[in-house]
Amino acid sequence: MASNPYVKSIVLLLGSGGIGYGLMLLTEPSAEKLERIKASGSLNADQQKKALFLQKLKEAATDSTPIYRQRPGADKKDN
Repeated sequence: MASNPYVKSIVLLLGSGGIGYGLMLLTEPSAEKLERIKASGSLNADQQKKALFLQKLKEAATDSTPIYRQRPGADKKDN
């Protein structure tokens, strides 16, 4: 029976599937751990751009000079 390739294939398939399922259940993160990962994750490029835009908008709202009349020493991006 052990020499039959079909039996070997089925046994190996079931064994590897069982091990994979067991590892999936073992390594599943809890909801608390997922929240910690989300909270500690860094911002992606789009979120960084949005945060920078909101910061500039906040500065423009509180500053008395208009945004189109920036000071000569203001930071400018070189593209």
